[in-house]
Amino acid sequence: MYPRGGQIGFRSGYNPSVSEVTSAQSDAWTTRRLLDWIGVHLDQKGVHNPTLVGRMLLTHVIGGTDIDLYTDPDRPASADELDRLRPLVARAASHEPVQYLVGQADFFGRAFRVSPATLIPRTATESLVQIVLDWYRGIPVESRDSASLTIADIGTGSGCIGLTLARQIPGARVIATDIVEEAIQLARTNAALQGLEDRVEFRLGSLLSPLESDSCDVICANLPYVPDADWEGLEANVKDHEPETALRGGIDGLDLLRPVIAGSRERLKPGGLLVLEIDPAQASKVLEQVESHQGFSEASIERDEFKDDRILRAVATPLEP
Repeated sequence: MYPRGGQIGFRSGYNPSVSEVTSAQSDAWTTRRLLDWIGVHLDQKGVHNPTLVGRMLLTHVIGGTDIDLYTDPDRPASADELDRLRPLVARAASHEPVQYLVGQADFFGRAFRVSPATLIPRTATESLVQIVLDWYRGIPVESRDSASLTIADIGTGSGCIGLTLARQIPGARVIATDIVEEAIQLARTNAALQGLEDRVEFRLGSLLSPLESDSCDVICANLPYVPDADWEGLEANVKDHEPETALRGGIDGLDLLRPVIAGSRERLKPGGLLVLEIDPAQASKVLEQVESHQGFSEASIERDEFKDDRILRAVATPLEP
């Protein structure tokens, strides 16, 4: 970590003023020099994927895209840009997530606004979305009607799951719930930015309770599932910065998954889909939970793109009278 009150300069072992580093073109802080320096500095601080973090910070400050960084590597940074970049690099070096620093994260090919009130979308969660899409595409074309499809995204956070499904399944109605008002407002913003505000209904409340009497075709969720025993072992950028309420799942990590598994069948139509992200270490316990409740078939644990047992998938059968 940097000492409190310290200032970052863009030279190893040196802390130059902006006027010094921009006084001559030969000594200017170009895009190339900045990327090199930030990458080395963050690597020395143990920041994960320092090159990517450096690119994200620099494009956030100077604008453009990753491609622009490499097509114009000798572009000199202005004094104002250096002033804005310094504190961001310092915060990144202290393991603050870069997605919070730049205010957005990518998910399924789209940028989503994020804040410390929401979990940062992960690549592994894209597998959950893909499982729902595969299920939908498996419905016979003659009986497929996306306009009558109701999808519930429980614990929506930034809205990345529900909004992506709304975008990928035109006409589907999405109900997105969360217990955090700030998260609901952020998800609303993301819906507006993606032109989906008329397709998604946001409801404040815990787990399945906001669904009221709705009958759903899909219930999906990425709920907190970190067991208490694993909490202290999480990386600093996660444990110290992402919301604890979006991560911790109780003694065994299943405190929130159990009630969703137990209550989802009553809210699913026959043939409907339950999809939950889980801790791979919990896979057998989660499967046991589903199999202990009547009304589900085809219950299985699916792997994410990293080959981890990450997703519970279960299909609802008709309830017995």
